[in-house]
Amino acid sequence: MTTLSALSEIQRDALLANPWFASLPPAIQEDLVRRGRLRPLEVDQCLFRRGEVADGLFIVLEGCIRVGGTSADGYEALLNFYEPGSWIGEVAMFDGEPRLCEAHAHVRSLALQIVAADFEELLSTHPGFCRLMLRLTGQRLRQMLEAFEAFTTQSLEQRLAGRLVMLAAHYGAVTPHGVRIELQLPQESLAQLVGATRQRINQVLKQWEAQGLVSRERARLLLLDRDALARLARR
Repeated sequence: MTTLSALSEIQRDALLANPWFASLPPAIQEDLVRRGRLRPLEVDQCLFRRGEVADGLFIVLEGCIRVGGTSADGYEALLNFYEPGSWIGEVAMFDGEPRLCEAHAHVRSLALQIVAADFEELLSTHPGFCRLMLRLTGQRLRQMLEAFEAFTTQSLEQRLAGRLVMLAAHYGAVTPHGVRIELQLPQESLAQLVGATRQRINQVLKQWEAQGLVSRERARLLLLDRDALARLARR
């Protein structure tokens, strides 16, 4: 049995860093974590696949989970990276339909799984939990609409700058020269993330290198001027 007190300090901090989880009454927090099953994941290990019947929802405790999909003709689309404290997989729990996306560990990760039966018991045991889950779903829908708006109204440079600033906020390590994103981010992944080609991503990164905004260290990026990138994303 998992309890809040049994989790490491880093794992508890990850949970409580999510404003939604922090807003839950303590009794619901404890009951939710108590019902959780720890799921350690190696690099690239699958958490769930498109088309599968939902076997629960997940809370990222450590590492990074990437969510995306593959079309019938083999085209891969990377939708998002989810940091510690994030909840994923709740949509299929509500509508009972197969999974729409796939989730893999981008690095070694740890997730807390709430299986379907326990999720239903949480809803019936705590009447207010249903409304709280609706709030979480509303927040996710708002994020999706904001992402869609950005995709349709912003330039590639704005979208890429926004993504890099966001990744730096969750996975950034401060160095004497800037903030290094501690995730391997091949250009193909960045292209999928912002809806562009790898060639265009390469062009933009070269331009930013010449302007002193970023530096490339193999598959990692160092943001030399994060403030300038943030301003570019807000234009």
